[in-house]
Amino acid sequence: MQFVDLTVEPGPAYQSELSRTLASSEAIVREELLTWRMSRGMVLNQLSFVHGDPDVYADALAEASEIVQYEIRPVDDERFYVYLQEANAHERPSWWTAFLEHDLIHVPPVVVEDGVVRITILGAFETLGEVVDDLSEAVSVEIDSVGEYHGRGRRITDRLTTRQYRALRVATRRGYYDVPRAGSLADVAEELECTESTASDLLRRAEREIVHALVASVDD
Repeated sequence: MQFVDLTVEPGPAYQSELSRTLASSEAIVREELLTWRMSRGMVLNQLSFVHGDPDVYADALAEASEIVQYEIRPVDDERFYVYLQEANAHERPSWWTAFLEHDLIHVPPVVVEDGVVRITILGAFETLGEVVDDLSEAVSVEIDSVGEYHGRGRRITDRLTTRQYRALRVATRRGYYDVPRAGSLADVAEELECTESTASDLLRRAEREIVHALVASVDD
């Protein structure tokens, strides 16, 4: 069984009103689409896990004309689940059509972050190639990895708080982890709007969780 990890940049033409609003908001850090299905009435039902501001997400849901029902269940101040129903999703242009025309399986979660979508699909090698070709005709697609699928354990992001994850993103973007280092701890703290001591603590705690997860996965 083969897999391919893809990064897709849909662009505004292939985004719903809700997706466009969320993509432009810095308050929503990351969304993980856990499961979804289209009902007989052509209503899209989906469940997501989100890192970010629940009030900002709720406002976007309330203003999106395509959303007919939703519910937000908080985990803590910066993480929450979202269940929503979207009407007429089948009527707007969608790059997802490429998946419907082939025999394959999606491996959740589908991650939405920084305006791009990261997705893993399983299928025959030839089928995966055809899907990538079809997607490339409509949207920007990058192949991140491909090979034999052996399953995956607990996601590393499950181990991190939203603040820790945000700190890692900022540090990576600022070049803090480049070799040689291009960004300083002060740069990270400035963007996070916190002290250098707090930024350092967030990064060290996040790094600890990642290292522990890596060692545990090898030992297993």
